[in-house]
Amino acid sequence: MKLAILRSVRSDKVAKQPDEYLDTFDTLFADRVIGNLLNRVDFCTACGSECIRCRKVYGMEPGTELAGIVSLPSPMPHLLERPVEHVPPDIPEHDVLLAIAVHEQVLLEILKQAPSFGLRAVVVPLETPDWISESARAQAHIICEDLGIEIAFPKPFCSFRPPANSVLGEFRRLFHIGMPDVSLEVRDRTITSAKVSVSAACGATYCVARWLEGRSLSENIELEVISRWWHSYPCTASMERDPELGGETPLHVAGQAHLGILSPWKSHVVDEDPLVLSPLGTMVQRPIPPEENRRNIEGAMRAVLATLETRGSISLEDLRGSVAFSPAILNMALLTLKHQGLTRTDGMVISRPGKSGPY
Repeated sequence: MKLAILRSVRSDKVAKQPDEYLDTFDTLFADRVIGNLLNRVDFCTACGSECIRCRKVYGMEPGTELAGIVSLPSPMPHLLERPVEHVPPDIPEHDVLLAIAVHEQVLLEILKQAPSFGLRAVVVPLETPDWISESARAQAHIICEDLGIEIAFPKPFCSFRPPANSVLGEFRRLFHIGMPDVSLEVRDRTITSAKVSVSAACGATYCVARWLEGRSLSENIELEVISRWWHSYPCTASMERDPELGGETPLHVAGQAHLGILSPWKSHVVDEDPLVLSPLGTMVQRPIPPEENRRNIEGAMRAVLATLETRGSISLEDLRGSVAFSPAILNMALLTLKHQGLTRTDGMVISRPGKSGPY
Protein backbone atom coordinates (compact mmCIF):
# COMPACT_ATOMS: atom_id res chain seq x y z
CA MET A 1 0.00 0.00 0.00
CA LYS A 2 1.36 3.39 -1.03
CA LEU A 3 0.73 6.48 1.07
CA ALA A 4 1.06 10.09 -0.06
CA ILE A 5 1.01 12.96 2.41
CA LEU A 6 -0.34 16.36 1.43
CA ARG A 7 0.78 19.02 3.88
CA SER A 8 1.45 22.72 4.28
CA VAL A 9 4.92 24.24 4.57
CA ARG A 10 5.62 27.74 5.76
CA SER A 11 6.67 30.04 2.95
CA ASP A 12 7.49 33.72 2.61
CA LYS A 13 7.14 33.61 -1.17
CA VAL A 14 3.38 34.14 -1.24
CA ALA A 15 2.81 37.69 -2.43
CA LYS A 16 -0.22 39.30 -0.85
CA GLN A 17 -2.39 41.31 -3.20
CA PRO A 18 -4.21 44.48 -2.09
CA ASP A 19 -7.38 43.73 -0.11
CA GLU A 20 -6.54 40.01 -0.11
CA TYR A 21 -7.01 37.85 2.98
CA LEU A 22 -4.46 35.11 3.57
CA ASP A 23 -5.04 31.85 5.46
CA THR A 24 -2.22 30.35 7.50
CA PHE A 25 -2.14 26.57 7.89
CA ASP A 26 -0.72 24.41 10.67
CA THR A 27 2.63 22.81 9.80
CA LEU A 28 3.67 21.34 13.15
CA PHE A 29 1.27 18.40 13.22
CA ALA A 30 2.38 17.20 9.79
CA ASP A 31 6.00 17.33 10.97
CA ARG A 32 5.12 15.10 13.91
CA VAL A 33 3.14 12.61 11.82
CA ILE A 34 5.93 12.32 9.26
CA GLY A 35 8.54 11.95 12.00
CA ASN A 36 6.48 9.18 13.52
CA LEU A 37 5.89 7.34 10.24
CA LEU A 38 9.57 7.49 9.28
CA ASN A 39 10.62 6.58 12.84
CA ARG A 40 13.25 9.29 12.91
CA VAL A 41 15.81 8.78 15.66
CA ASP A 42 15.63 12.36 16.91
CA PHE A 43 11.88 12.65 16.46
CA CYS A 44 10.70 12.15 20.05
CA THR A 45 12.36 14.01 22.93
CA ALA A 46 9.62 13.56 25.54
CA CYS A 47 11.65 11.38 27.91
CA GLY A 48 14.77 13.54 27.80
CA SER A 49 17.75 11.90 29.50
CA GLU A 50 15.60 8.87 30.35
CA CYS A 51 15.14 7.95 26.68
CA ILE A 52 15.62 4.23 25.97
CA ARG A 53 14.93 4.43 22.21
CA CYS A 54 11.68 2.53 22.74
CA ARG A 55 10.65 3.08 19.12
CA LYS A 56 13.63 1.25 17.60
CA VAL A 57 11.83 -2.11 17.68
CA TYR A 58 9.07 -0.77 15.46
CA GLY A 59 9.10 -0.13 11.73
CA MET A 60 6.97 0.03 8.60
CA GLU A 61 5.23 -3.13 7.45
CA PRO A 62 6.57 -4.96 4.38
CA GLY A 63 4.67 -3.86 1.31
CA THR A 64 4.04 -0.35 2.62
CA GLU A 65 5.63 2.71 1.15
CA LEU A 66 5.60 6.44 1.69
CA ALA A 67 5.19 7.33 -1.96
CA GLY A 68 5.78 11.02 -1.45
CA ILE A 69 5.28 14.14 0.62
CA VAL A 70 3.58 16.88 -1.39
CA SER A 71 3.74 20.41 -0.02
CA LEU A 72 1.50 23.43 -0.35
CA PRO A 73 2.62 26.87 0.83
CA SER A 74 1.36 28.56 3.95
CA PRO A 75 -0.06 31.13 3.90
CA MET A 76 -2.32 31.04 0.84
CA PRO A 77 -5.09 33.36 -0.33
CA HIS A 78 -8.35 32.58 1.43
CA LEU A 79 -10.23 32.45 -1.87
CA LEU A 80 -8.58 30.93 -4.92
CA GLU A 81 -10.04 32.01 -8.24
CA ARG A 82 -8.51 29.03 -10.07
CA PRO A 83 -7.66 26.38 -7.47
CA VAL A 84 -6.67 23.89 -10.16
CA GLU A 85 -3.62 26.06 -10.85
CA HIS A 86 -2.43 25.41 -7.29
CA VAL A 87 -2.47 21.62 -7.56
CA PRO A 88 1.18 20.48 -7.27
CA PRO A 89 2.48 18.78 -10.42
CA ASP A 90 4.52 16.19 -8.51
CA ILE A 91 1.76 14.09 -6.92
CA PRO A 92 2.86 10.43 -7.16
CA GLU A 93 0.68 7.38 -7.66
CA HIS A 94 -0.69 6.23 -4.31
CA ASP A 95 -3.45 4.25 -2.64
CA VAL A 96 -4.15 6.48 0.35
CA LEU A 97 -3.90 10.25 0.64
CA LEU A 98 -3.29 11.77 4.06
CA ALA A 99 -4.16 15.48 3.82
CA ILE A 100 -3.02 17.45 6.87
CA ALA A 101 -4.11 21.08 7.30
CA VAL A 102 -4.12 22.20 3.67
CA HIS A 103 -6.17 24.66 1.64
CA GLU A 104 -9.56 23.03 1.17
CA GLN A 105 -10.06 24.29 -2.38
CA VAL A 106 -6.82 22.65 -3.50
CA LEU A 107 -7.75 19.45 -1.69
CA LEU A 108 -11.07 19.30 -3.54
CA GLU A 109 -9.31 19.78 -6.87
CA ILE A 110 -6.92 16.95 -6.06
CA LEU A 111 -9.83 14.67 -5.17
CA LYS A 112 -11.40 15.40 -8.56
CA GLN A 113 -8.18 14.17 -10.17
CA ALA A 114 -7.99 11.09 -7.94
CA PRO A 115 -8.34 8.47 -10.72
CA SER A 116 -5.09 9.65 -12.29
CA PHE A 117 -3.24 8.91 -9.03
CA GLY A 118 -4.83 5.51 -8.36
CA LEU A 119 -6.33 6.88 -5.15
CA ARG A 120 -8.53 4.50 -3.13
CA ALA A 121 -8.93 6.26 0.22
CA VAL A 122 -8.45 9.66 1.85
CA VAL A 123 -7.86 10.66 5.47
CA VAL A 124 -8.28 14.30 6.47
CA PRO A 125 -7.53 14.57 10.21
CA LEU A 126 -9.00 17.48 12.14
CA GLU A 127 -6.91 18.28 15.20
CA THR A 128 -8.66 21.64 15.18
CA PRO A 129 -12.28 22.04 14.02
CA ASP A 130 -11.49 24.83 11.54
CA TRP A 131 -8.95 22.89 9.49
CA ILE A 132 -11.68 22.35 6.89
CA SER A 133 -15.16 23.81 6.56
CA GLU A 134 -18.37 21.80 6.73
CA SER A 135 -19.20 22.72 3.14
CA ALA A 136 -15.82 21.47 1.90
CA ARG A 137 -16.32 18.22 3.81
CA ALA A 138 -19.70 17.77 2.17
CA GLN A 139 -18.22 18.39 -1.28
CA ALA A 140 -15.38 15.98 -0.58
CA HIS A 141 -17.85 13.27 0.43
CA ILE A 142 -19.80 13.75 -2.80
CA ILE A 143 -16.67 13.67 -4.98
CA CYS A 144 -15.33 10.55 -3.28
CA GLU A 145 -18.68 8.76 -3.34
CA ASP A 146 -18.98 9.37 -7.08
CA LEU A 147 -15.46 8.01 -7.63
CA GLY A 148 -15.80 5.04 -5.27
CA ILE A 149 -13.16 6.40 -2.88
CA GLU A 150 -13.31 5.97 0.89
CA ILE A 151 -12.86 9.14 2.93
CA ALA A 152 -12.70 9.94 6.64
CA PHE A 153 -12.39 13.12 8.70
CA PRO A 154 -11.30 11.86 12.14
CA LYS A 155 -11.50 14.50 14.86
CA PRO A 156 -8.89 14.16 16.27
CA PHE A 157 -6.73 11.69 14.32
CA CYS A 158 -6.38 9.35 17.31
CA SER A 159 -10.13 8.67 17.13
CA PHE A 160 -9.60 7.07 13.71
CA ARG A 161 -10.89 3.47 13.77
CA PRO A 162 -12.52 2.56 10.44
CA PRO A 163 -13.97 -0.89 9.68
CA ALA A 164 -11.21 -3.48 9.54
CA ASN A 165 -12.30 -4.80 6.14
CA SER A 166 -12.12 -1.37 4.46
CA VAL A 167 -9.23 0.28 2.63
CA LEU A 168 -9.04 2.79 5.48
CA GLY A 169 -8.95 -0.08 7.98
CA GLU A 170 -6.09 -1.66 6.06
CA PHE A 171 -4.28 1.70 6.10
CA ARG A 172 -4.64 1.97 9.89
CA ARG A 173 -3.35 -1.57 10.37
CA LEU A 174 -0.41 -1.35 7.96
CA PHE A 175 0.81 2.14 8.87
CA HIS A 176 0.01 1.76 12.58
CA ILE A 177 -1.66 5.15 13.03
CA GLY A 178 -5.11 6.01 14.31
CA MET A 179 -6.94 5.13 17.52
CA PRO A 180 -4.31 3.65 19.86
CA ASP A 181 -4.14 -0.12 20.14
CA VAL A 182 -1.65 -1.45 22.67
CA SER A 183 -1.26 -5.10 23.69
CA LEU A 184 -0.47 -5.45 27.38
CA GLU A 185 1.09 -8.50 28.99
CA VAL A 186 0.27 -8.65 32.69
CA ARG A 187 1.73 -10.88 35.38
CA ASP A 188 0.59 -10.63 39.00
CA ARG A 189 -1.19 -7.39 38.07
CA THR A 190 2.07 -5.85 36.86
CA ILE A 191 2.41 -4.78 33.23
CA THR A 192 5.44 -6.66 31.92
CA SER A 193 5.11 -5.62 28.28
CA ALA A 194 3.26 -2.94 26.32
CA LYS A 195 3.47 -3.46 22.56
CA VAL A 196 2.05 -0.79 20.28
CA SER A 197 0.05 -2.08 17.32
CA VAL A 198 -1.47 1.30 16.44
CA SER A 199 -0.25 4.65 17.73
CA ALA A 200 -1.71 8.11 17.69
CA ALA A 201 -0.41 9.60 14.45
CA CYS A 202 1.79 12.03 16.37
CA GLY A 203 3.59 9.11 18.06
CA ALA A 204 2.48 9.84 21.63
CA THR A 205 1.30 6.27 22.21
CA TYR A 206 4.85 4.88 22.09
CA CYS A 207 5.83 7.20 24.90
CA VAL A 208 2.80 6.21 26.97
CA ALA A 209 3.40 2.48 26.39
CA ARG A 210 7.06 2.74 27.38
CA TRP A 211 6.11 4.12 30.80
CA LEU A 212 3.32 1.60 31.38
CA GLU A 213 5.82 -1.26 31.53
CA GLY A 214 6.68 -2.19 35.09
CA ARG A 215 3.66 -0.45 36.60
CA SER A 216 0.96 -2.18 38.60
CA LEU A 217 -2.68 -2.20 37.60
CA SER A 218 -3.41 -1.50 41.25
CA GLU A 219 -1.84 1.94 40.89
CA ASN A 220 -3.56 5.01 39.49
CA ILE A 221 -1.74 4.62 36.19
CA GLU A 222 -4.56 6.37 34.34
CA LEU A 223 -3.36 9.65 35.80
CA GLU A 224 0.20 8.87 36.89
CA VAL A 225 1.29 7.38 33.56
CA ILE A 226 -1.17 7.79 30.69
CA SER A 227 -2.44 11.28 31.40
CA ARG A 228 0.97 12.50 32.53
CA TRP A 229 2.97 11.32 29.51
CA TRP A 230 0.26 12.01 26.96
CA HIS A 231 0.04 15.60 28.23
CA SER A 232 3.80 16.15 28.39
CA TYR A 233 4.48 14.57 24.98
CA PRO A 234 2.63 17.01 24.36
CA CYS A 235 -0.77 16.53 22.72
CA THR A 236 -1.47 19.42 20.35
CA ALA A 237 -5.16 18.76 19.67
CA SER A 238 -7.50 21.72 20.07
CA MET A 239 -8.97 22.76 23.42
CA GLU A 240 -11.98 24.27 21.67
CA ARG A 241 -15.26 22.65 22.62
CA ASP A 242 -16.89 21.14 19.56
CA PRO A 243 -20.63 20.48 19.10
CA GLU A 244 -19.80 17.58 16.75
CA LEU A 245 -18.01 15.92 19.67
CA GLY A 246 -20.94 16.41 22.01
CA GLY A 247 -19.40 19.55 23.44
CA GLU A 248 -16.09 17.83 24.18
CA THR A 249 -12.73 19.09 22.96
CA PRO A 250 -10.51 17.19 20.50
CA LEU A 251 -7.88 17.23 23.27
CA HIS A 252 -10.27 15.43 25.62
CA VAL A 253 -11.17 12.84 22.97
CA ALA A 254 -7.46 12.19 22.40
CA GLY A 255 -6.96 11.63 26.11
CA GLN A 256 -9.86 9.19 26.29
CA ALA A 257 -8.45 7.27 23.32
CA HIS A 258 -5.26 6.66 25.30
CA LEU A 259 -7.05 5.82 28.53
CA GLY A 260 -8.85 3.15 26.51
CA ILE A 261 -5.57 1.21 26.39
CA LEU A 262 -6.42 -0.07 29.86
CA SER A 263 -10.04 -1.00 29.13
CA PRO A 264 -9.38 -4.77 28.78
CA TRP A 265 -7.78 -4.79 32.24
CA LYS A 266 -9.66 -2.20 34.26
CA SER A 267 -13.41 -2.04 34.63
CA HIS A 268 -13.31 1.69 35.27
CA VAL A 269 -11.16 4.20 33.45
CA VAL A 270 -10.79 7.65 34.95
CA ASP A 271 -12.38 10.27 32.72
CA GLU A 272 -10.13 13.19 33.46
CA ASP A 273 -11.33 16.42 31.90
CA PRO A 274 -8.29 18.42 30.74
CA LEU A 275 -10.24 21.63 31.40
CA VAL A 276 -10.97 23.14 34.81
CA LEU A 277 -13.04 26.11 35.91
CA SER A 278 -10.87 29.16 36.61
CA PRO A 279 -11.63 31.72 39.36
CA LEU A 280 -12.90 34.00 36.58
CA GLY A 281 -15.54 31.47 35.58
CA THR A 282 -13.90 30.39 32.31
CA MET A 283 -12.70 26.94 31.31
CA VAL A 284 -8.90 26.70 31.14
CA GLN A 285 -6.45 23.84 30.71
CA ARG A 286 -5.65 21.90 33.86
CA PRO A 287 -2.24 23.08 35.17
CA ILE A 288 0.67 20.82 34.33
CA PRO A 289 2.56 19.58 37.42
CA PRO A 290 5.85 21.47 38.06
CA GLU A 291 7.96 18.38 37.39
CA GLU A 292 6.44 18.01 33.93
CA ASN A 293 7.00 21.70 33.21
CA ARG A 294 10.66 21.30 34.14
CA ARG A 295 10.97 18.24 31.91
CA ASN A 296 9.32 20.08 29.01
CA ILE A 297 11.60 23.09 29.40
CA GLU A 298 14.69 20.86 29.43
CA GLY A 299 13.42 19.09 26.32
CA ALA A 300 12.89 22.43 24.58
CA MET A 301 16.41 23.53 25.55
CA ARG A 302 17.87 20.41 23.97
CA ALA A 303 15.79 20.93 20.83
CA VAL A 304 16.96 24.55 20.51
CA LEU A 305 20.63 23.63 20.93
CA ALA A 306 20.30 20.78 18.42
CA THR A 307 18.73 23.17 15.92
CA LEU A 308 21.50 25.72 16.38
CA GLU A 309 24.15 23.03 15.90
CA THR A 310 22.87 22.39 12.39
CA ARG A 311 21.73 25.86 11.37
CA GLY A 312 24.07 28.19 13.23
CA SER A 313 21.31 30.70 13.89
CA ILE A 314 17.56 30.83 13.49
CA SER A 315 14.80 33.39 13.75
CA LEU A 316 12.34 33.09 16.59
CA GLU A 317 9.50 32.64 14.10
CA ASP A 318 11.25 29.75 12.34
CA LEU A 319 12.20 28.19 15.66
CA ARG A 320 8.59 28.17 16.82
CA GLY A 321 7.63 26.33 13.67
CA SER A 322 10.39 23.73 13.94
CA VAL A 323 10.09 22.48 17.53
CA ALA A 324 7.10 20.75 19.12
CA PHE A 325 6.73 22.85 22.25
CA SER A 326 4.22 25.44 23.38
CA PRO A 327 5.23 29.12 23.12
CA ALA A 328 5.39 29.39 26.92
CA ILE A 329 7.72 26.40 27.27
CA LEU A 330 9.89 27.59 24.38
CA ASN A 331 10.19 31.09 25.84
CA MET A 332 11.25 29.69 29.21
CA ALA A 333 13.82 27.49 27.48
CA LEU A 334 15.24 30.45 25.55
CA LEU A 335 15.46 32.59 28.68
CA THR A 336 17.25 29.80 30.54
CA LEU A 337 19.71 29.18 27.70
CA LYS A 338 20.50 32.88 27.46
CA HIS A 339 20.96 33.13 31.24
CA GLN A 340 23.36 30.17 31.13
CA GLY A 341 25.34 31.82 28.34
CA LEU A 342 24.55 29.04 25.87
CA THR A 343 22.77 31.27 23.36
CA ARG A 344 22.67 34.91 22.37
CA THR A 345 19.98 36.97 20.70
CA ASP A 346 20.21 39.71 18.12
CA GLY A 347 16.75 41.15 17.73
CA MET A 348 14.57 38.16 16.84
CA VAL A 349 17.48 35.90 15.85
CA ILE A 350 18.93 33.26 18.18
CA SER A 351 22.44 31.83 17.79
CA ARG A 352 25.26 30.24 19.77
CA PRO A 353 27.88 32.60 21.26
CA GLY A 354 30.73 33.14 18.84
CA LYS A 355 28.86 31.53 15.96
CA SER A 356 27.08 33.09 13.06
CA GLY A 357 24.53 31.70 10.69
CA PRO A 358 22.70 32.65 7.55
CA TYR A 359 20.95 35.65 9.13
